[in-house]
Amino acid sequence: MSAQEYIIERNTALNERLDYILENIDSLEGISIDKSRIRLDRLEKDTPEDAKSLSQTLYNMLPRVKLTDLLIEVSNWTGFDEHLAHASSNRPPKGEEKSIVMATIMAMGTNIGLTKMAEATPGITYHQLANAAQWRLHEDSLSKAQATLVNFQHHLSLSKYWGNGSTSSSDGMRVQVGVSSLHADANPHYGTGKGTTIYRFTSDQFSSFYTKVINTNARDAVHVIDGLLHHESELSIEEHYTDTAGYQYLFIKKLEL
Repeated sequence: MSAQEYIIERNTALNERLDYILENIDSLEGISIDKSRIRLDRLEKDTPEDAKSLSQTLYNMLPRVKLTDLLIEVSNWTGFDEHLAHASSNRPPKGEEKSIVMATIMAMGTNIGLTKMAEATPGITYHQLANAAQWRLHEDSLSKAQATLVNFQHHLSLSKYWGNGSTSSSDGMRVQVGVSSLHADANPHYGTGKGTTIYRFTSDQFSSFYTKVINTNARDAVHVIDGLLHHESELSIEEHYTDTAGYQYLFIKKLEL
């Protein structure tokens, strides 16, 4: 199919759909036309009130554990730490190195920094944390480790109650940055300080399968394709949702191609 044939086909499909909506606008649910503007009805929450109280009851039943212990236990289930091999020796963390790597992941993941983590963790120094961050937690290794975690959850029977892994959404979260960074910038909507945006993709099974740090003033839409095409998990995404910042007609059409 040539580009011209594709455009003609899509324009025909669009016009047919618009004609159908105009002819049936009075009988369609959730949509109306007000002063020549299309309006969509607000979606109602579908979570029963009983489910909220049950959720709190279940949370109260969970034991309180240290985050480092939880990370190590999950690594024993999944083996995700095998992908955090040393960039020079290609050796995965073993023994004491494993605790250091988990502490480094905590420091970076919670944004408390390596210095404060070293001060709060007896027996682990800043130098050890910095070494793990530099040599083990690079983009390629983290991407593979993340895919291992997502795939493990994807195959759990429990996750099937939430979804089948074919639907996802993405949104950005702005975080303050206290040091100079390529992606850090000021945005008047978020105050005077500099910050950056963590753009995250979440599946209908509540797994975060792709994460990217972007400039806080960048439009989200240009990064949607990255997450849908370049994630390394086994998820087969067929339907994706964003807010208006993540939508741009040109990029949506590229995804269709």
